[in-house]
Amino acid sequence: MVKTMNMALCAAAKEAGITQQEMRNTLVSHGNGLFEISFSTEWMSYDCYVDEETLEVLGFDYRPVPLNTLLASLPESRQNAS
Repeated sequence: MVKTMNMALCAAAKEAGITQQEMRNTLVSHGNGLFEISFSTEWMSYDCYVDEETLEVLGFDYRPVPLNTLLASLPESRQNAS
């Protein structure tokens, strides 16, 4: 199961056009023959659905990380630069 989950994570990263090392806040759930993988990068959040048997990406969604989240991750001196 762990090997299949790692392969599903690899498929999700490939679909997003990133490496697995760039994935942050990764959450994986499993059920009904699918892996649901939610993760983010510095700028984007993703949701990906990967078939457990074929490892085919069946669904993929992405959106920008909310501005407030980006600002909260900056050092305070850079937040007040504007």
